[in-house]
Amino acid sequence: MSLADVKYLPETPAHDLQIEAINDEAFGPGRFVLAAYKIREAGGHERSLSFVAVDGDLVVASVRMTRIAAGVGRALML
Repeated sequence: MSLADVKYLPETPAHDLQIEAINDEAFGPGRFVLAAYKIREAGGHERSLSFVAVDGDLVVASVRMTRIAAGVGRALML
């Protein structure tokens, strides 16, 4: 794989299984008890603001944004 082969695309439901496999390898099963995952459970990620990097049909990276409430304000969490 070279950087020239990598394409950046909006995330779709078709990417979910590969993204989960990447997260499992990178962070392990203990990630579900982390505060960030607890926050994400409340509402899921904003797919329209989430992207994948693909090499052919293989997802090699992802970025997911989650809408959160911070006091009286609203924000996005990476």
